[in-house]
Amino acid sequence: MATERRYMYYPKSLLSQSCLSFLLLITATLIDTALGIQRIVEHPTDQSVIVDNSVILHCKVADRVGTVQWTRNKFGLGNDRSLSAYPRYSVIGSQVNGEYNLWIQNASLLDDGVYECQISHTATQRGVRSNPAKVSVLLPPREPTIDSSPVITVTEGIDYNITCRSYDGKPAPNITWWINGQLQNKRSYEIVTTQSDGKREDIVGLMTIKPSKQDHGKEFECRAINPALTSYLKTTAKLHVLYKPQVTLSVSPPTEVTENTVMQFKCQADANPRVTSWKWYRNGNILSESSQLLEITSRQNYHGQTIKCEAINTVGKTTKSYKLNIEYSPRFVKEPLNVDADLGGRATLNCVVDGNPVPRVIWKKGSQEFPISKPTLTFSRALTEADFGTYVCVASSNLGSVERQVQLLKNGKPKVTGDLRQYAAEGDDAVIECESDSVPKPKEILWSRGSSKIATTGSSRFSTKESDLVKGRKSILTIKNIHAADYGDYNCTVINNYGMDSAIIKLIQKVASASTSDTRDAVPLAYVLAGVFGGLGVIVIIVVILIIYNRKKVKDEDSTADTNSTDSANKKNLENVRMEFRSTGSEYPGPQEPWRGDYLANHIRADAEYDQLGNIIPYQHTKDGRPPVNGYGGHYDYQDGNMYDVDRRSSDRLPTYDSKGIHPRSYDSGFEPDVYPKQYGRPPPSSEFTNDIYGPPPTVTTGRLSTNV
Repeated sequence: MATERRYMYYPKSLLSQSCLSFLLLITATLIDTALGIQRIVEHPTDQSVIVDNSVILHCKVADRVGTVQWTRNKFGLGNDRSLSAYPRYSVIGSQVNGEYNLWIQNASLLDDGVYECQISHTATQRGVRSNPAKVSVLLPPREPTIDSSPVITVTEGIDYNITCRSYDGKPAPNITWWINGQLQNKRSYEIVTTQSDGKREDIVGLMTIKPSKQDHGKEFECRAINPALTSYLKTTAKLHVLYKPQVTLSVSPPTEVTENTVMQFKCQADANPRVTSWKWYRNGNILSESSQLLEITSRQNYHGQTIKCEAINTVGKTTKSYKLNIEYSPRFVKEPLNVDADLGGRATLNCVVDGNPVPRVIWKKGSQEFPISKPTLTFSRALTEADFGTYVCVASSNLGSVERQVQLLKNGKPKVTGDLRQYAAEGDDAVIECESDSVPKPKEILWSRGSSKIATTGSSRFSTKESDLVKGRKSILTIKNIHAADYGDYNCTVINNYGMDSAIIKLIQKVASASTSDTRDAVPLAYVLAGVFGGLGVIVIIVVILIIYNRKKVKDEDSTADTNSTDSANKKNLENVRMEFRSTGSEYPGPQEPWRGDYLANHIRADAEYDQLGNIIPYQHTKDGRPPVNGYGGHYDYQDGNMYDVDRRSSDRLPTYDSKGIHPRSYDSGFEPDVYPKQYGRPPPSSEFTNDIYGPPPTVTTGRLSTNV
């Protein structure tokens, strides 16, 4: 241990003088002895005494003539042996033997000093003084103390002086340092200060440390000891180290993470004091500032990026990083480009792919697969016609595969393609397109009219714009606000390194007439929509008509079937009525038309039995071959508005028909409006029957036999 102590150094010259003095003293003593001169034969020596203890300073004289006394710090203590002025002092020993020893009891700091034994001079003898003897009274120090004990708070990484103090020692004690019971050889030093009495000393011991997290909780011990002590004094203190967070980062799942996987990160830290905030970063961009947990969904572009957790407390901050390893299926870094080459030349096709794990790349052309596995396909031999065409680059891994086509194109003269007849309306802006197949790409595409090149630079009406095609380039000539003089031929010339080609593109006026063969107007969207919906409407109407027609036809057929099915029953009822009349001696006068309940519904139709009872025109077709409109055959001759005037049944009263073969008073099954008042549908029967050969009509008791449509 390095300590700061005070030492006394003696020069060589001083040592030589001391030796010489000692020799002279010996010589003088021998002479004095031989001559019988008073002298001191035993001199006192330096003594140390612990406070409250006793010490004896020896002094022996010979041939004494004068008086013996002791001095302390050159001050005489007295001639008597009892030294009554100093109760703790006395002279002891055999006076006969010349012993004048000084006994100091219960030593205190007052006794600390330089003592001499002296023989006073006489008339015949000179005075004699002994060698000076220093009495050092030893005083034990107080209990040592450590600054800031019992707990010393320090900060990790910052130098700190642990200070131990001990006061009132004589001499000042030595200080040693111990950590957890182990003596330390670390850097330390001491500062000793003498108090105002010039005797007691204070000491300050310091040990410099650079604390770390590992020092937290360690016990530091300061031990102090001086000659007044038989065992050391000690004091201890605990070290409380403040340190920034020590971070650990865990990831779930830890491996084999594919795209769109939910990843959870957990950040934990050992810190003193505790962590006050957390931060998460992805590639330096902050993601969260809320908690120890972070959840993300993996993406392909996250591969190789870093997730970083940062824990912060009052001491500082610490980060922990995790490099993402995201597995994703192969993909093209950029779209492969077509390559043009000369026949007989060389070529290299490239497709730059990416994937994790690294994908395997193969090349195909048709069914042929090339025996290489890298993203470049190099033709080291001269290219033939068979080499040109479409190649496929296929990149695959256990996560999937992708492929792209790459064209190996043969260099040659350009060829103008596209529509050579283009249209524009007067007053509009004309857009004339010139497309070309050109491998390599054209160096220049020129527009001209007649023998003059069309200058577009600085023109307010003419402008050109070019865009690349897969095999070539397209140039668009725009003419603003065209007029009649702008119609006609335009020359498009395409030039590449292998030649040139040109074509005449005719700009034709677009007219409104649909019959003009040259018109290529675009049909407005509104017209197209109107045509579509109009056509749909017509179809719907036709379908509805067909449905109504079919329903009517089915009803007519059902009605006819019902009427025929009741004919036999009607005939039987008619015979029963006639027999009833004959049994009374009367003749059956003929049927009367019954009042029917469905008149109120404006659907009037004769009962089936009435069709069998007279006033019936035999069934016949009309002149145009159509059946009668009511679908039942004969018509009744209702002359003068009285359908019961049976006297007019003679042949000259047969009903007449119009040009279509329809009786003027005939009615059908209710599909035509009735010409009679709507109160009954027909005029009521007359109450008088003149010259009725049948007589008044009897009451018909049979049920109504009507067919309702």
